[in-house]
Amino acid sequence: MKEMKLPEGWKVEKLDTLFLDKFTGDWGSSDEENKGIFVIRTTNFTNNGKLNLDGVVTRCIDNKVIKRKKLQFGDIILEKSGGSDNQPVGRVIYFDKTDGIYICNNFTHVLRVNKKKAVPKYVMYFLLDVHKKGITKYFQNKTTGIRNLQMKRYLGLDIVLPPQEIQKKIVKALEKAEEILKKRKEVINLLDELVKSRFIEVFGDPVTNPKDWEVKLLGEVCDMKAGKNIKACDISEINTGTLYPCYGGNGLRGYVEKYSHEGNIPLIGRQGALCGNVNYARGRFYATEHAVVTQPKVKINNYWLYYILNELDLNRFSIGAAQPGLTIGKLNRVKIPIAPLDMQNQFADFVKQVDKLKFEMQKSLKKMENNFNSLIQRAFKGELFK
Repeated sequence: MKEMKLPEGWKVEKLDTLFLDKFTGDWGSSDEENKGIFVIRTTNFTNNGKLNLDGVVTRCIDNKVIKRKKLQFGDIILEKSGGSDNQPVGRVIYFDKTDGIYICNNFTHVLRVNKKKAVPKYVMYFLLDVHKKGITKYFQNKTTGIRNLQMKRYLGLDIVLPPQEIQKKIVKALEKAEEILKKRKEVINLLDELVKSRFIEVFGDPVTNPKDWEVKLLGEVCDMKAGKNIKACDISEINTGTLYPCYGGNGLRGYVEKYSHEGNIPLIGRQGALCGNVNYARGRFYATEHAVVTQPKVKINNYWLYYILNELDLNRFSIGAAQPGLTIGKLNRVKIPIAPLDMQNQFADFVKQVDKLKFEMQKSLKKMENNFNSLIQRAFKGELFK
């Protein structure tokens, strides 16, 4: 760690010296009778240190393993295997459950802090900052497509330790900042719910068509064609300012040097578990072969079309189990209720006003996130509390 002047009473310790216990998780065996133990995987990790129990699985775990590896409140769970091209391995989450029995899987490592030496959540925030800075990418090796964290080197990291009273103040300040971020995200999500609610209020559920609008086949009102193939190596993760957005079956894939289409056009994903998802491309863009470009053949509001396609839940028409997909022939036969054009336009105007507000709030959220990252930096430099 680069030397810096610390406030009096602060010190630098090796990360490895702070733990009462460290151990790898366990995967156990298949839970056929659904009577097993909750097992946390890296899919339950978020990028902000929070545990997400959506989709948590159960496994059959030996009682001796449970006794040895049962998670405790305040444990830090480290992702030791996984990662991706865009995200180095080494994410951490804070285990804050007080009920139920949980362990974590063998792609993770539990770090149990000695509370006499450090405040567990302070250590978690420190390690979260380490990952956000990209430091863990220097501690990983790659085998057969999986990135593995070099644990000995990682645990040899230096950690800045103020007195525990200061650690607690830092944790409290960061928790308050996170709560503000959470509320802003909730407001943005509520704007999406507002639009959806307004659509249902005005037009009803397009699947059941309670407003009794005229019904046509999607192929009668729209021309639908799959996009064009493109090599993965031609897609950039970052837009340099001169590239065009590239959409695939699950939305934005990246950015490319040429465009295949131009306009404001709904795109339907036609391949994979999320097939049937709908995106709205604006201006010049590239659509891959896994995206269906949906252009009206009759007078219809494109924005309204995007929302009704979303509400039609097109994924229910997918075929195939191992690799679900949607054929254009299947999409052509989907029934779609057509509301009067003036009502479509009025709804689109309403959505545009909400989108303006949402855009401003997202800009504000980005600024708040930057401020939060700056707050973490200042906290560990001793600039918040001394």
